[in-house]
Amino acid sequence: MRRFGWTVGGLIVGAALVFAVGMALPSIITMPQAEGAYAMGVAFFWTPLGALVGALSGFLLSRGRA
Repeated sequence: MRRFGWTVGGLIVGAALVFAVGMALPSIITMPQAEGAYAMGVAFFWTPLGALVGALSGFLLSRGRA
């Protein structure tokens, strides 16, 4: 059960972190945002990818815990 908690926690933290960085990035550097393509890329590609990496990281970190 503890491994599941670490995995879900990693999923949530990974998705939130990637989404926050992705939404803040255009205000830091200049990027084209034609018709919302950038926001859709963040929402439908980068955020799920960050969630997957976060879940995998949480799972792997939980394996080292006793």
